[in-house]
Order: sequence, then C-alpha cells, then structure tokens
Amino acid sequence: MTNIGLRSISTLLRNAGYRTQMIFLPVPSSESPLKISPYSDIDYPEHIIRHLVDITKDSHIIGITLMDNYFQCGIKLTRALKKKSNLVLWGGVFPTLEPELALQYADALCIGEGEDAMLELVRKMDAGQTLNSIPNIWIKGGQRPESKYVTDVSTLPLPDYGPEGHFVYSEKEQKIVSLETCDEYANYIFRKHKEVGLVTVYRIETTRGCPHNCTYCANNIFKKIISPKLRSKTVDQIKREIRWVKDKFPSINSIGIEDDCFIYRKDIKEIAKIFKDLGLSFKCLITPLNFSEEKLDYLINSGLFICQVGLQSKAFRIEEMYNRLEVNKNFDRLIEYFNKHPELSLLVDILVNNPWEKTKDTLFTLNYVLDHMPLKTFLGINSLVFYRGTKLYEKAKHEDLLEPNHYLKTWRWHRQKTIYYSTLLFVMFNLRVPRPLIRFFATKPFLFLFENALFTRYIFPQIVTIVKYILRFTTPNIFKKTTL
Repeated sequence: MTNIGLRSISTLLRNAGYRTQMIFLPVPSSESPLKISPYSDIDYPEHIIRHLVDITKDSHIIGITLMDNYFQCGIKLTRALKKKSNLVLWGGVFPTLEPELALQYADALCIGEGEDAMLELVRKMDAGQTLNSIPNIWIKGGQRPESKYVTDVSTLPLPDYGPEGHFVYSEKEQKIVSLETCDEYANYIFRKHKEVGLVTVYRIETTRGCPHNCTYCANNIFKKIISPKLRSKTVDQIKREIRWVKDKFPSINSIGIEDDCFIYRKDIKEIAKIFKDLGLSFKCLITPLNFSEEKLDYLINSGLFICQVGLQSKAFRIEEMYNRLEVNKNFDRLIEYFNKHPELSLLVDILVNNPWEKTKDTLFTLNYVLDHMPLKTFLGINSLVFYRGTKLYEKAKHEDLLEPNHYLKTWRWHRQKTIYYSTLLFVMFNLRVPRPLIRFFATKPFLFLFENALFTRYIFPQIVTIVKYILRFTTPNIFKKTTL
C-alpha cells in the first residue's frame, strides 16, 4: 500500500485547497492462497462495496489505480461507484499500457505520471472548463493526450500519510476502517517483518526510472511514454522526507528504498549516512552491473540489512533473450561478496513459465543457485508476464502465444495453470530442503517422471493448492513474492 505517486498527488491537491480521501483495498487473502486460476478475479464482500459507495458519495472525481491483473476488479469497482455526477478515472500501469481497453470502462485515464495532470484536471473541473487537452489525461471520446513528466522530482511535496481522510479495508475485521491516529495508521499501513527482528518499514523512492532495458519489463515502455531519463531527488529532499516520517511515525525503524537500482546513484554514501545518523536500517535493490565492494561495504556499515537483486536466469540463451548479458556480468563477483557477509539477507528474483525456456535452461539456473547462493538467500519466484509493447510481448504476439486475457495473468508462480517440476525445485530451495537432496531430485529419473503434462497441468496445481490451504495460517509468506 505504498502508492508513492498517489500520495504525492493527494498532497498537491490538498495544498491547493481541495479535499481528498484515500481508500486502500488490500487484496483479500483468499485471492492468493486458494485459487488455481492464473487470472486475478477479486470479489470484495457486498457490504464493503456499499461502504465504498457511501464514503465516495460526495466525490466529484474517483480515481482507481490498477495493475494489469486487477483489471476485472477495476471494472467491478467502477460500475459500483459510477454516478452521473462524478468522473471515474483510472491510473497506473494498466491504463498506461492498455488505454483503449481501459477507456471502454473508465470516464478518463491518467497515462503516465499524475501529479501535474491531476491538479490541472481538478482546477479545470472546479472552474467549469473543458477537460480536453490536459497533458496525460485522456477523456473518453477525446484524443490521446500529450505526454508530460515531472522534470525535477525534488519539487514534489511530501507524500500524504493522513491520517485524516484515509481508510483501509481490514479483512480481519471485515470492514473499511477510518484511520484516526498516526499510531493506528502505522498498524495498518506499514509492513512489519518479524523474520529480521521487529522491523517497521517506510518505503521511499529516491529516483524515478530504470537504467536498464530488460525485454520483459514495463519500464521500457514507460521510457517511451513517460520519460527516458532517470530523475533523482536531491539528498536534502530525501533527508527532509526521512526526518518528517520519523517525527510523524516514531515506530518506523527501517527504510525500504524502492528505486530499481539504488547503487546507480553517485551520492549513495550521503543518503546512507542519513539512515545511519537516524539509526535506521534499510533495504535496497541493486544490479550486478553497478556492483562494487566499496559501495556495498559502506551501505552495510550504514545499516543495510537486506539486498534484492534480479538474476531472472543464468542460462546464456535466456539471459540474451532478456537482454541481461551485460546487466548480469558481475553476478559472480556480487555473490562471492555476499558469501563473505553471511549476516546479510539476499533476495534473488528469477523468472519461470517462460514459453521459450527449456528444462535444461532452468536446470542450469538451478545448479547455479545451488552452487553459489549464500545461506541467507531467498528466491523471488515470479511467472513471466507479457506487458504490452515490450519486446517479449511482441515476440509472443508474433508467435501466437498470447492467451486471450493475458493482461489479467498474475506473476505468482503458484497460480499458473501449469506448474513445472523444475519450478518446484526452486521452491524446495526456499523451504530450506538440503541442497544435495535438491540435486538428487533434479536428476533425470525424477525429471522424466514429473516434468510431463499429467503432473505439470493437473497433479502439481492441485497439490500446491492443498499445501497452500494447509499452510495458509501457519506460514502465509512461503507462496508470496518476498518484498522486504
């Protein structure tokens, strides 16, 4: 529930004198653990929908931010909330990548960044002016808008963390809760991680954009639609935000840096010093290409407790397909470094369910993981998703590999129609099955027996569903992507 862009928009509107509300609807737990379908189909209870209608009854604009796989949920919410007197606007990844489809249901779209666009939209609506020709705002029946982005992200205001006018759906209480105090807000919104001690995390974005060009990633399309440039906040602005959030929420003791590649910045030492001076631990995403021992040494000494890095695949053919040969070239050095620092946790992302990947490619990556990964490594196992406009999307489209509702497909491996035996070998790694035993299970007899349609399309999906049901209340995070 970070929604950094949305919170920035809300502050801009409030500073301009407009009233805003923010309602957070976490995905119900039944959506992830119990379903087999790879398509997201979220049903909130009817009384929750009625409460949403009541909360928003006086709103002139209702904004819904969507990822691709929650498109159907967006339709349901729009139909429930739409009135003649309001405008329902969609923003986020899905309408940015699939605007024509989104406009079949929404009154308007925010394509790309929304800070300046939403402020102009609200001002024009308030003045009774035409809503056409607003950069980044596509009104149904109008022309595609001009694209515009925030050139200096340091000018953006501090994010809106309420608590006034903020609500959250509590599945446990089966109601939408009005957040009245900062302590109450922190209990519902900020993520706590007992696995690494009681860590309450505040997430911050110091840079917008990604320096790399992976063929599966929506960031490549955002470079065309939004901005090809990396845009970074100044150290002073970052210090201001961190001090502000510590004053507002004293329970915060850790920072989650949301940048796609934090160590790409040249001033990371100055930023890390802010965290160290305030006694805050932090986590960040890094890429092997920008790795250096000097940078990591400084970050560790400043409070770094977990790193996230993308591997995706170590098989040459697949690395080449993903355009990650250059990005991954220092991976061996990076892993060697982490083996010298066993106190650090490492989250390594890999991709599965690639229709062009052969079993031998997957096993090559598995053996690399078993041979080299430090003991405190956890794998983020994600199913490949085709985002419109990416090179892999175009390849899949050309080869007629796109499913009819491909944009609804979740990246959760355990929700796919086909669950490969080789994927389960990675899961064994996360479950801390001894590595020699995983190697034994990866031998030809087991592959011959289990890597076939009977098991991958029928038996394994059913078994995984049963196991998820059993573990639902005892170990709920095993089947989710870890985003510490």
